[in-house]
Amino acid sequence: MFSLRLALKSIFNEKWMSLLSMFSIGVMLFILIAVAIVVYNVEKLTARLPERLTVMAILKEGATAEEVKAAQAAIKAEPAVKSVTFVSKEKALEELKKSFKKDDFILKGFGENPLFDSFDVKIKSEGADGVRQLIQRIKSIRAVDDVEYGESLMDSLYALKSGLRALGISIGIVFLCSVTFICYATVKILFYRHREEIEVYKLLGATRWFVRAPFFLEGTIIGILGGVVGSGILMAFYQYFLRRLIADMPMFAFMSIPVQFLYMLPVCGMLLGLGGSVLALGRLKY
Repeated sequence: MFSLRLALKSIFNEKWMSLLSMFSIGVMLFILIAVAIVVYNVEKLTARLPERLTVMAILKEGATAEEVKAAQAAIKAEPAVKSVTFVSKEKALEELKKSFKKDDFILKGFGENPLFDSFDVKIKSEGADGVRQLIQRIKSIRAVDDVEYGESLMDSLYALKSGLRALGISIGIVFLCSVTFICYATVKILFYRHREEIEVYKLLGATRWFVRAPFFLEGTIIGILGGVVGSGILMAFYQYFLRRLIADMPMFAFMSIPVQFLYMLPVCGMLLGLGGSVLALGRLKY
């Protein structure tokens, strides 16, 4: 308790430096967690992408009813396939006319139905490689002529995910080191400002731990409070920016902030503050 009182007293006496350190730590932790949130949401989006992806297996012209039935059974037997729906070329033409609405006169120039029978295939959650392997197996079926799916979209999203993951790790390392350095510098400055008091404690027989404990606690408290500041900024960001963005642009409705992230910031700040304190005092002779 005595060490805690000394730590709190020191923080209060050096309030401006402590507040600056807390605010700096809070902003850096917020930026760090903001990057983590973007990576998290892109990961969530790419994980759900295959479920939203419709694969269209175009059947060969002239395929017999037995071949079509066998192809449907073969596709349905794939573990990654959720459902298979046969779409006749007549039904496909009707759907195309509905999509054109008043401009369906464009289709009247065709003498015959230019479309083909096909299967609409819904797939389960699979990685990009799993989807490609499934497409190759569907293409190898005798009655299937070609397979259409959002390959470019899928490849773009997976490339974005990989790039964001690498960027997130790089930014995370930089900002974690920055927060640790702030705590390191703050504790070291506070230590030297109390050098005379420390000398008195040493003359009175104070142990090495007794001298250092208040500074370990200072770094830890500053880190925790910096994390609380970061959580506050994150909550404000969610309330005043992200919710309005989702309301104005529903395409971003998939974005969310896990509640755990709010608790992670103070814990992360505490660990980094303690780590910075240990580094600051590790080589001192006191």
